[in-house]
Amino acid sequence: MVGDERATPVAFFLTRKAAIDLRNIHARSCREWGEATADCYLADLYASMRQATIHPEGGRLRQHRSSPFLMIPARQHFVIYDIVPEGIAVLTIQHQMRDIESLITELTPAFHAEIERLKRKI
Repeated sequence: MVGDERATPVAFFLTRKAAIDLRNIHARSCREWGEATADCYLADLYASMRQATIHPEGGRLRQHRSSPFLMIPARQHFVIYDIVPEGIAVLTIQHQMRDIESLITELTPAFHAEIERLKRKI
């Protein structure tokens, strides 16, 4: 039916590292500011990831670095991601005060293999 075509929904996928990052951010936020504030902060991070699925090219490309990836600010953190066929793969979530380049450089070959599997599988 004309006009009834629906856009393919886009999604974000978390690497194991990104899932652990989110758990750690939530746990630290609970300790520092309480559960309600931590829940709101995490909701804001998830909203940023959803926004990146809508406009994935909007992230700053760091192609002249050790590894090309995109990143967007999300409150006090950066969501670092790569584009995959059905959306984005969130690689890691890091505080803006961290040395992002060093963190990416230190990621293990297993992490890079996980990203490649996500790109092929999705």
